[in-house]
Amino acid sequence: MKRYLWVAAALVLVLGLSGYGLLSADGSDEVVKYTLYIGLNDKDTYQQEIPTEVAEEIVTEIALKYVDGFTRTTAKGAWTDERGVITYENSLVCEFLYATEDQITKIMDEVLVALNQNSILVEREEVDCHFYSGAGMAVAAAGR
Repeated sequence: MKRYLWVAAALVLVLGLSGYGLLSADGSDEVVKYTLYIGLNDKDTYQQEIPTEVAEEIVTEIALKYVDGFTRTTAKGAWTDERGVITYENSLVCEFLYATEDQITKIMDEVLVALNQNSILVEREEVDCHFYSGAGMAVAAAGR
């Protein structure tokens, strides 16, 4: 019964929002979203040599040379190396929309050197997105 109520509530929400143009396919762009997972442990010492705040500034400066904007968050990563040693590290997660593969490659090439990394995990995903400017704008546009 609870599952039915949740499904019904979700359906009402989706139908209601689409009436305001919030979930409409109109105006959406199909773009590639790149997400970079950048560990902050040094590749030689396995320790974080550059403070997180400094690494954030370095990555931001590099990225903004190639793209107009991106979203950056900090995270905690964990991985097991080839010897079975578990390593924990601070990481930066950077999401890019409206960027080309060439731009992302240039960013990664510079970040690898600047932060002394072996690799950066890059995720590539096709997404639909659009900029939302308010319900009043969607209603006004529908009335034209």
